[in-house]
Amino acid sequence: MSERTAVGVFFGGRSVEHEVSVITAQQAMAALPPDRFKAVPIYVAKSGAWYTGDALLSLERFGDIDRLLIDATRVTMRAEPQSAGALFAVSGKRGILRGGDPIVESIDVALPLIHGSHGEDGTLQGFFELSDLAYSGCGVAASAVSMDKRLAKRLLREAGLQVLDDIPVGRAQRQADKDSVRVLLEREVGYPMYVKPRSLGSSIGVARAENAAQLDAAFETAFTYDSRCIVEAAQDGIVEINCSVLGRGDEVRASVCEQPVSGGLLSYEDKYVSKTGADKAGGAGPAQAGMKGAKRLIPAPLTDAMTERIRGGAVAAFKAIGAEGVVRVDFLVDIARNQVVVNEVNTVPGSLSFYLWEPAGLPFPDLLTALLDLARQRHDEKTRTSFSIDSWLLRGRPSG
Repeated sequence: MSERTAVGVFFGGRSVEHEVSVITAQQAMAALPPDRFKAVPIYVAKSGAWYTGDALLSLERFGDIDRLLIDATRVTMRAEPQSAGALFAVSGKRGILRGGDPIVESIDVALPLIHGSHGEDGTLQGFFELSDLAYSGCGVAASAVSMDKRLAKRLLREAGLQVLDDIPVGRAQRQADKDSVRVLLEREVGYPMYVKPRSLGSSIGVARAENAAQLDAAFETAFTYDSRCIVEAAQDGIVEINCSVLGRGDEVRASVCEQPVSGGLLSYEDKYVSKTGADKAGGAGPAQAGMKGAKRLIPAPLTDAMTERIRGGAVAAFKAIGAEGVVRVDFLVDIARNQVVVNEVNTVPGSLSFYLWEPAGLPFPDLLTALLDLARQRHDEKTRTSFSIDSWLLRGRPSG
């Protein structure tokens, strides 16, 4: 048997979606084909410190995080190609990395599963680029653009896809003149409206406002998580339809579609803390079920024509942002008006949307294998690109 590929699974992170990331990573590490891959857990604590060790392979251990971190090993990586993939032990209470600190583990490819800030927004991907380490999923630009709702809408519009109009509002702008902001929104958007952090997912910080008092409360909530927000008109009478896309370049394919079931736009609890979904996940509790545990109809009860329209729109959105790997595209669909609007593109979807690929004939282990193969293909292409020229303009120049 050939030597297994060491997969560094990055999860947790300085993100409000920290716990969701832990669930996604546990699902992925359990599903990695053991004959081909070795899962190396790399947990990024809420403090930002990195840890590894076999103790991190058990979801139950995260119930006592203090004890878990005692049993894990604190590590770091260097942003240099010469030590790409090496995990160095961190010494001392101050977290100092010394030149003689040992290599605890080495990885061949990274599987970044941190949702939201400092993981899905291009920052972690930039670190991998500096380290010259192969990694799965979207690159720096696609990750950063997708996390910024306004920038993503611009690219989607240019690709001919319909998105919702919005009004941007900054924290400083609103603090300076709340009344002017309120009047503007009442005139341009109207009640009911939704206030959303500009760069967050999982519906965290999103609130509906049907009057001025609720609008004030919605901004207080949203500005807790982001310094910039967008405000959109509520889309009552619509259904949410989601579709996943896998691949890179022109070699892409779409999954089946799903219709989440809730009393309105999905909340954080709808997505991740659904009791109903526990039975559907083979008896696992809601934490283990993850996104699969949410209430949803798979496949979505749509006409064949509408299904293909959404699947085609998902592929178009994937290409518009320059995505790679696996993403989930969320749509707002008005059946009566035959209108399809792209709501957002998730570049690190919860549970990697494996529950949308299993009905399409791609089991979770095969989905992970495809993701990691794509990561190695992209890295191989990068090695054929030159980043330097044989010149040194400063050679021989006098000091000063």
